[in-house]
Amino acid sequence: MARLGMHRNRTADDEVTDTIDRPESVERIETRPTIDDRRARDTEVADRPVTERPAVEEAPPRWVRVSALATLGLIVGLAALLATLTGLLAPIGVAAGVVGGAISAGGLVGASRRGVTGHSVALLGLLLSIGAIVLGVLAIGGYLPWLDSRTDEVVKARDWLNAHLSFMRNW
Repeated sequence: MARLGMHRNRTADDEVTDTIDRPESVERIETRPTIDDRRARDTEVADRPVTERPAVEEAPPRWVRVSALATLGLIVGLAALLATLTGLLAPIGVAAGVVGGAISAGGLVGASRRGVTGHSVALLGLLLSIGAIVLGVLAIGGYLPWLDSRTDEVVKARDWLNAHLSFMRNW
């Protein structure tokens, strides 16, 4: 330790302290305040009498704005998926899915602006549109036997409801 310029000194209380030999030309750098200094400053502030604070004018509450394109994309994507699930309207569902996907992508761009929300709405619309496109293409190609363009699933569902729930016949 002597090579580094450090010396061990014993104090009157038999505690060992380390000192570093510094040349006389080195200026002492001011240290940052210690925790005790900060606490002392905080207690000084806390001991002051409480005075009334000036009234701060609060901003009026603002409404959250959801991107209109994101909402429209969700609506078109859901309509496209429902049209595809009918079977007869599968080609229309594919076309509406493409339009809904484009609108939802525009909604994602619109939701990225400051003060405008709707990321999740646009993503859900995009997912529904993609689902409508995939199911529609599979239905048109005949890969889904329960869903093709020659079957009307709406009539099948209506007949099933009439057979199982008698009160549905009146609707």
